Amino acid sequence: MGRGAPYFLRERPDVFHVFLYAPRTEKIRRLRELGKSQSEAEELVDTVDRDRIEFVKHYFNADWPTRCLYHMMINTAIGNEHVLSTILNTLHIMENKLASV
Repeated sequence: MGRGAPYFLRERPDVFHVFLYAPRTEKIRRLRELGKSQSEAEELVDTVDRDRIEFVKHYFNADWPTRCLYHMMINTAIGNEHVLSTILNTLHIMENKLASV
């Protein structure tokens, strides 16, 4: 939903917040695969992260990411399939726990 979602929706019990992240080197590697030069990739990674930090600080007076607002944080360097299966498995477990209450 965007950078503001965990702040706007933090009180809703029907929302599952996942923060996806990757090491800087992984972000640069992915951008290089998309055709960016090394310097372009480095600048883009630094700019995007800086913009996210400034956005959250400006609009929510909080640090980005505010870890306590997320149900889980996943390092995407483990691969897309693992990321997806981790999220889906966790949602399934949570649904089962709620159903048994």
